[in-house]
Amino acid sequence: MTALPDDVAKVLSDLEARLSPAEPERTPGLSVIAYGEVSACLRLAELPGFVCKRMSGFADDAAAHRYQQLVGTYLTELTAGGVTVVETHVVPVARAGRAPVVHLVQPQLAAESLGSATLLSGDDDTVVAVVERVLASVSRLVRSNVERTDGLEVAVDAQLSNWSLAADPSRCDPVLVDVGTPFMRRSGHHLIDIGWLETPIPPVVRTYYHRRGLVGAYLDDYYDPRLVALDLLGNFHKEGRPDRVPLGVGVVNSWLASETAPVGSHEPVSVDEVERYYRSDADLLALYLRLRRADRFLRTRIFRRPYDFVLPGPVER
Repeated sequence: MTALPDDVAKVLSDLEARLSPAEPERTPGLSVIAYGEVSACLRLAELPGFVCKRMSGFADDAAAHRYQQLVGTYLTELTAGGVTVVETHVVPVARAGRAPVVHLVQPQLAAESLGSATLLSGDDDTVVAVVERVLASVSRLVRSNVERTDGLEVAVDAQLSNWSLAADPSRCDPVLVDVGTPFMRRSGHHLIDIGWLETPIPPVVRTYYHRRGLVGAYLDDYYDPRLVALDLLGNFHKEGRPDRVPLGVGVVNSWLASETAPVGSHEPVSVDEVERYYRSDADLLALYLRLRRADRFLRTRIFRRPYDFVLPGPVER
């Protein structure tokens, strides 16, 4: 693995001491390059050549430690299941008087190597090769799950922006870069702390989400290979290339009909189904983000309390 600088823990601790998550742009030497639902991907001047995925919302040191251990297990199980994963260092950061955060530190990869960049500007043959390779990784992982005797299932979010690709994607396996949500469950029980995933949800609606089991149900979709493929295609809209959905549909349906297809439904997908699936998911995430922005406003402007999540600006879906 690429060696981290000896002072990485101090660099991240210093960052947390001066960072205002509600206004990250005011932090010198920091740029936010991507956003997740419970995370933000940061580039720091003090750590050239690396990116840091900041995970927050942990209740205490014990919760952060459990997450650290779970990510480590996830990386091991992904590799054992045939998925190539970017090297990832898990660095917990204690904060005086506040709950800890965890940074996932990874080598900075060229933006043009990401599958989403290929989707935007690659030719049709290259896009087909990328989607085929990603689906092959999903197939290997699902087959590994079936062969297990311990009841563990391991899954991935297969959207193209989560993978880095070599110069020749038709010959090399894609590398998974998004490992912040360890998709693992045993006998149907999610190993990740659902309560932690619910922490970004404003308190006024968190109880409703919890009672309805909405977060767990959302995670369940990632264990259905056909739904994983639908989500992959739906993100063509998010990446600005809905015109390429028919191309992707052809690849997915060939995959579903092949002898190497994973267990589960092999019913073909359609362009209309992709549109409906994406729109439903996008509407849900848009509502979720509006609620979080309202919660941030109340906490920081009305009650003058700290807010610990980095939220994106306007998002086109």
